Amino acid sequence: DNTIVLFSSDHGDMLGSQGQRLKRKPWEESIRVPGVFRGPSRIQPGSRSDAMFTHVDFAPTFLGLCGVKASARMQGADLSPLILGRAPRGSSSAAPDSAFFQIFGPFEGDGTKDAWRGVRTHRYMYARFESQPWLLYDLEKDPDEMHNLVDDAALVAEMDGRLAAWMKRTGDSWKFDWHELVEDKGRLYNSGTYYSVDEYLRADRLKPAAQD
Repeated sequence: DNTIVLFSSDHGDMLGSQGQRLKRKPWEESIRVPGVFRGPSRIQPGSRSDAMFTHVDFAPTFLGLCGVKASARMQGADLSPLILGRAPRGSSSAAPDSAFFQIFGPFEGDGTKDAWRGVRTHRYMYARFESQPWLLYDLEKDPDEMHNLVDDAALVAEMDGRLAAWMKRTGDSWKFDWHELVEDKGRLYNSGTYYSVDEYLRADRLKPAAQD
């Protein structure tokens, strides 16, 4: 009765939707995962919430459910008041108003073209490369994400503002990205441990040419 269980997943899968496969994509099929809590002594069965809840919120939320205050240095939101029914009815004020996504480099193995960042609100999903906007959907009017609104300059500017705020809040920067296929065929993991992709690339360039 005192055990709290969360059923979730690390990612979704495109399964051919949008002509895409596997993960690392900003479409709903890839970014949405289950979020089902069970705690018989504390959590009301059958209750639901449309609050934004992401993987980075898992740890502070579990701490909150255990009555422990998360460290101020810990990223993520404590959504335990929502889960325990202690937030005002119909309110999701304990949760962020959007979710933030980061992909730091390309991966040919699943068709990820380059590093991107994204932000999803209750109504919009927006993703961009550093050089240009990529995808923008109105999920209220277009839940299947068939109509890209990336040419709507005003809406792009609004979502760019949200994205910039997330990047600032989390200490993110486009300078962290890489543009070489370092993960394909296990390239990054085959010859030692590195503390950054730049460190790996420097070492890789010093390797002698392969011999037949």
